[in-house]
Amino acid sequence: MPGERSMFPDSSAMDSDETSLTTEAPLDRKAVMREMYAEFLGTMILVLVGDGVVCQTVLSQGLEASNAAKNGATPDHTNHAGSWSTISMGYGIGLMLGLYVSAGVSGGHLNPAVSIAMARHGKLSWKKLPYYAAAQFAGAFVGAMIVYICYYPGLAALDKWDISTAGIFATYPKDHEGILSGFIDETIGTFLLLLGIFAITDKFNNEADNGMKPVVIGFLLSGIALSFGYNTGFALNPARDFSPRMFTAMAGWGGQVFTAANGWFWVPVLAPIGGALLGAETYTRLISAHHPPRFESSDMVKDDSNC
Repeated sequence: MPGERSMFPDSSAMDSDETSLTTEAPLDRKAVMREMYAEFLGTMILVLVGDGVVCQTVLSQGLEASNAAKNGATPDHTNHAGSWSTISMGYGIGLMLGLYVSAGVSGGHLNPAVSIAMARHGKLSWKKLPYYAAAQFAGAFVGAMIVYICYYPGLAALDKWDISTAGIFATYPKDHEGILSGFIDETIGTFLLLLGIFAITDKFNNEADNGMKPVVIGFLLSGIALSFGYNTGFALNPARDFSPRMFTAMAGWGGQVFTAANGWFWVPVLAPIGGALLGAETYTRLISAHHPPRFESSDMVKDDSNC
């Protein structure tokens, strides 16, 4: 429809690195608020579904083991309500739903690392970046809080307020994983995420149908989780990790959520940003920059850099 906002930014559009803050038009406050609502709700859904799957998996395993120990029985692993595969798929489905809700309004970033990469390549105004990030962090916090409320009876029954249950909401590395190797793992995972997003939304490179993009991007996240998620828990998103971590610190787990694993908490915040920038830059320099010259079609996604 004429004037309708496209669901996703077009990664094939020319970068607007030269656009400076001084030349950008003033922000439309109503438009920014709409986009913040969309990013808030989309990120909340991502965390709500993703952390919900983790929570039922951890609780079903923990309560089964606890009840078996009390009764002197062997735990029945067939009663577990989840596995690594379901967790990986759960986050992919959560991202898919969040994108369907938000992408037509805000572009569906749901991740500060994605927003930074989009701003770097001229697909989001730098002026809008703080608003997007604030909405994403707030949405992730509320999503974690809702999961906690829904599963509080199970958490109270298990009564283990340590990292084993804090890991429902935020990521913690495996015992064998160090800070450097974990940083590399998160960087590579987010690199693949942005590389995939830029390819999926590239109008000149077998672009996915607009209505199918959330599904494809959801599968992309699940694939990364299944292949690179074991070591660190695949944060790939500063908001999805830091906001729930803040919530757990306030909800009874305390300061251990920041000191665990040699102060791991900063890695899922910084590594995804570096990975996102690297993935976006790699696709732009090695693929987008080498597309044959073509005329842009009338339905080319509007560049948001001056909005």
